[in-house]
Amino acid sequence: MKAVILAGGEGTRLRPLTCDLPKPLVPVCGKPVLFYILELLERGGCTEAAVAVRYKGARIAEALGDGVFGGLRTFVSYEDEPLGTAGCVKKAAADFDDDFMVISGDAVCDFDLAAIYEHHKRSGAAATIAARSVDDPREYGVILGENGVVTGFAEKPGFINCRSDLANTGIYVISPKVLGLVADGRSVDFAKDVFPEMLRRGMPLGYYEESGYWCDIGDIAAYKRCTVDMMNGRIKAVLPERDETAAAENPHIARSAFITKGAYVSPKALAAGNTAIGAGAYISDGAKLCGAIVMDGAFVGEGATLNDCIVCPNARIGAGAAVYENAVVGEGAVIGGSAVISGGVKIWTNKCISKGAEVTSDVKLGTYAAPELSEEGMTGATNTAVTPEFAFRAGSAAAKISESVIAVSCAEGNASRCLKNALLCGISSAGHTAFDCGEASLPMLAYSGKLLGADILIHVIAHARTDILIYSAGLLPLKRGRERILNGAVTRGEYMTAGWENFGEIRRFTEAGSLYEAYIGSMTGFTVPYEVRLVSRSPLIRTLCQPFAKAVSAGREKLTVTIPERGVSCEISCGDTHLDSVSVTLAACLAEAEHGSDIALPFSFPHTAEKCTEPYGKDVLRYFASSMDDCDENARRLASEQLFMRDGFALALKVLRYMHDRGMSPADIAEALPKVSAADRFIRVNCPPQRVLGRLNAVPEENEGAVLAANGERVYLRPDKQGRGIFMFAESFGTETAASLCDRTEKLIRNAEKQIGKRGSR
Repeated sequence: MKAVILAGGEGTRLRPLTCDLPKPLVPVCGKPVLFYILELLERGGCTEAAVAVRYKGARIAEALGDGVFGGLRTFVSYEDEPLGTAGCVKKAAADFDDDFMVISGDAVCDFDLAAIYEHHKRSGAAATIAARSVDDPREYGVILGENGVVTGFAEKPGFINCRSDLANTGIYVISPKVLGLVADGRSVDFAKDVFPEMLRRGMPLGYYEESGYWCDIGDIAAYKRCTVDMMNGRIKAVLPERDETAAAENPHIARSAFITKGAYVSPKALAAGNTAIGAGAYISDGAKLCGAIVMDGAFVGEGATLNDCIVCPNARIGAGAAVYENAVVGEGAVIGGSAVISGGVKIWTNKCISKGAEVTSDVKLGTYAAPELSEEGMTGATNTAVTPEFAFRAGSAAAKISESVIAVSCAEGNASRCLKNALLCGISSAGHTAFDCGEASLPMLAYSGKLLGADILIHVIAHARTDILIYSAGLLPLKRGRERILNGAVTRGEYMTAGWENFGEIRRFTEAGSLYEAYIGSMTGFTVPYEVRLVSRSPLIRTLCQPFAKAVSAGREKLTVTIPERGVSCEISCGDTHLDSVSVTLAACLAEAEHGSDIALPFSFPHTAEKCTEPYGKDVLRYFASSMDDCDENARRLASEQLFMRDGFALALKVLRYMHDRGMSPADIAEALPKVSAADRFIRVNCPPQRVLGRLNAVPEENEGAVLAANGERVYLRPDKQGRGIFMFAESFGTETAASLCDRTEKLIRNAEKQIGKRGSR
């Protein structure tokens, strides 16, 4: 037996499932509908099948591979223009010389095809239609007849004028002579054209009533119903390999749920009811799924809720988001954290729903999800906005701004390592050389970059959110020119690509840890009369630096050095004395100035630093957050040499060494520093931040930002790089605290914002 599989339909009523996927490849319990049909044909004794395609036919051809499916040989027949069910069959079956089967590639059934074929042969009919009794005939072509002989048709009748419950299933056995009724080059349909013409000519047309399962997956409701039937064993079919251990080991997974082998469901997740999860899907901690269909490669974030909905392949559901009954999230779409997709809503392919949004109507227009641009690079939800694919593109973009080599490192963890590796591949694909510094802290990266001569440093930190931090040498902020090139490459796809012979080299820099240890070791060689304890959330910093903390300890009184996870600053506490990060940096300024060195600091750092260096005749050179030109080049050059100013542990050693040399305690250090209160804050505004600054009578600085100064108080104000708010850096030498100064300045900003809103202009 031979067959023609009709696989050219667009499946418009199934969208967004079929926006990028031809209907025959829509998966049911992880396997495309077409594959169930091929298996059914093989069981029925078919040896060769032509697959007639039109809409996204290349995808179907790709899925069929080399043309061998089990014991069945397949080939693809393409329609250049719509030919209808009969027209495409005539084209596909041009070489068939015996009666053959015609079957839909987008309906699921378990009919006995051999029995249908044998009945056709015995009956002597020119064509036989497989019929199935249905409860609701209104969406089907209904067959009229008796004793297996067709006498007429009713196309999608209402109940009031329906005289039969036998639906035309679209499965036929056809004699080649029937194809003589099909005109060439025209759209001809079996049900509408050929079969009525056969009745007019008196050609024998029969039907065979089947009692097996049959479901025409015409719309979302039918697709869901078919999936539930498949997973509950109501269809005689071979399902993909099931993860039998998932339900056995996780009491939160219902026995009725279908977990495909290769999917991951967290032990802390719930999968209730008729939930189906495809291969490669990832269900995070606290996610609650009830009757949901989650297709291959989809990601469901922590605490998300999916009720009786469909999540298409490679879609991303953010943490805390909710998708409700009969909603569909299209392939590659991204639902932001805490967003709510109301019942029945369809999110089209690759669309992005912002964090916290409430969606009550279909979303067909939009853009691909993209991470946010941050002050230091890019940030976004891990594997939702920041995926390995995005990291690859970010690496290709970064190659555009480097004139030498790029050094790349990451924090601990598989996610950080994966995204770092993808980023390195992107750099290589752009024809640029990259050094893989492995798992490292930011200070380790800065030191390695200096040794390697790297002009761009990239560090990946992936937890629930991922930060891709991008710096110039020495962990300095990118200049504005480089920022613009990088942002353009990321947001507009202006990446670099190399020919196959020009890929860049990825070199492993395995000495990053040992060389950094040697660098830190060179800063020791002294002791302080304290037991120096190191506190940090970074295991890497603790492991690497704790031995050196012990090496400089020579007492029992506890002195605690606290280093944040990124490792670029520190605080020192001893007894009742606490030196915050600003005070520690000021102490380092004292030490350097006393030893005859100028200091390089960011413009936003409190200008109290000048009071520390002036008595020694030394200067504080300032560099900007987004320099427009080379006006801060001297400061940048000095800063790239003074790496300890952005290395929390090296900074602590610098201050401890100063205490040792001067015989000072932390309390003595605090007393020696200028009396100042410092604080910083970010204020989000609802209008262009430069307009706000223009209304505050702030004095513009030479390169960026503006200053409010009076009576020993100073507030430096700088818009953020995305124009969404204002950074505030306050310092007070009087009785008013810097925090109070921030409060007062924020009120001024809000008043200016209101005035701008009332006028609606500048």
